[in-house]
Amino acid sequence: MKKISIFLMFLLSVLVFSQPSTNAPTPTHASTDVISIFSDTYTNVATNYNPYWGQSGTVNTNFEAVSGSGNKILVYSNFNYQGTEVSTQNASAMEYLHIDVWTNNATVLKVSPINNGTGTNEKLVEVTLVNGGWSSVDIPKSSFTGMTWDSVFQFKFDAQSGTTPCTVYLDNIYFWKTGTTASADATLSDLKIDGATITGFNGSATTYNYGVPGGNPIPQITAATTTNSSATITSITQASAIPGNATVLVTAADGTTTKTYTISYFYNSPATAAPTPSHSNVVSLYSGAYSNINVDTWNTGWSQASYSEVNIAGNATKKYTSLGFNGVETTSNPINAGGMSYLHMDVWTPNITTLGLKLVSFLGDGYGGANGDSEGNVNVNLTAGQWNQLHIPLSDFTAAGLSSLNDLQQFIFTSTPFGSGILFIDNVYFTAETLGVKDIKAKENFRVYPNPVRSGEMINANINVKSLEIYNLVGQKVKTVTGKTISTDGLSKGIYLIKATKDNGEVLTSKLIVN
Repeated sequence: MKKISIFLMFLLSVLVFSQPSTNAPTPTHASTDVISIFSDTYTNVATNYNPYWGQSGTVNTNFEAVSGSGNKILVYSNFNYQGTEVSTQNASAMEYLHIDVWTNNATVLKVSPINNGTGTNEKLVEVTLVNGGWSSVDIPKSSFTGMTWDSVFQFKFDAQSGTTPCTVYLDNIYFWKTGTTASADATLSDLKIDGATITGFNGSATTYNYGVPGGNPIPQITAATTTNSSATITSITQASAIPGNATVLVTAADGTTTKTYTISYFYNSPATAAPTPSHSNVVSLYSGAYSNINVDTWNTGWSQASYSEVNIAGNATKKYTSLGFNGVETTSNPINAGGMSYLHMDVWTPNITTLGLKLVSFLGDGYGGANGDSEGNVNVNLTAGQWNQLHIPLSDFTAAGLSSLNDLQQFIFTSTPFGSGILFIDNVYFTAETLGVKDIKAKENFRVYPNPVRSGEMINANINVKSLEIYNLVGQKVKTVTGKTISTDGLSKGIYLIKATKDNGEVLTSKLIVN
């Protein structure tokens, strides 16, 4: 009984060590750099693994060293030589022939592609073997002396110069070449909006501001072209509103490098005309609502700005671009604003944050005269994308150094940011009336109480209204609320205008004094 057990153990050991129990290493070359004859990693070009060339052995294409792994291994049993037929391949660009081979009894194994194109037809090259283990071999093309591999149509393995018959296990038989590193280039060479390339487009820059005339529809990205043809446009997201952003996501050929291009749309001109002014006691420089005095120039030769007059919703409007500073002169007809209290301007901008306004008086004897010149500058913060009604007390200019309002000959405005400002202006005039003072004479006696009020206290309308809004004298809205009660918290001392909107849409105004 003991002898039988020993014999069975011997048979088992023979079976275990006569075939591989592990798979060959998994190839790592990119499929674009490979022509595969037999491998589960790639698409194979073989058409017949067992053509009859008079060989002694048999072929099994479905052996699994690791059961259930799905990795098939090519087995040549009772092997002396064996052929394989492939669809004709131009492998002339390939640099190596790779073979994984396992055997425990073959002593010599040679291989050659068979070529029916130019050069030598075949050249058998010996494959290095490892007894009882996998041997992974990469044979340089130069070892197959004289072969071009330009029309490979067959393969041949040969063990006849060694021990035969024998058994060999083969996997991952393929030609390969050194691959190029996948490009990390995720740039665009072109980006089109509504069919036209973005002005100043440069693939290395990923953010763009795109001006849209007021009232126009949202532009659409119509084309995005990658610099590297293997990169992909992963997604294009169109903007849903103006202002708003559209984006293009690009993924490089390496599959990991990405770049996002962002187009920020903004209105670069107003969609509606400036509000129609209602003041009666004015000295107007420019407005369709009044008779205007003569202005020598709206763009002096020493200005840093481009100037034009445009039509906005049927209303003539002055436009300045590339604005740093701009001079307006009335030297032939100096302005006497001594009886006025405010400078009014309606301005619209997409990008100016602060507008500097300067009034200059030549003090009765011209520029550089014996009396000297006097000027005062006031800075006003603007809200982009809407009409700003500026109503500036002239006392602000005198407090800033202007000593006389009786001989105004220059009006200068300055942009922050400097040199790139875009400005539309209308209704430029001096007036003795506060903003909206005519509207205070309403049909209904609208007022708020308490008035005057201390900052921080609540005020109430004396009638039922839908909403209340508080404006400063520069025309900027500083508070809004639904209903008839509003807080004055945060308001500085001064005079304000309250606008009340009734349920029927009627608008009433009143003055508010904060102490």
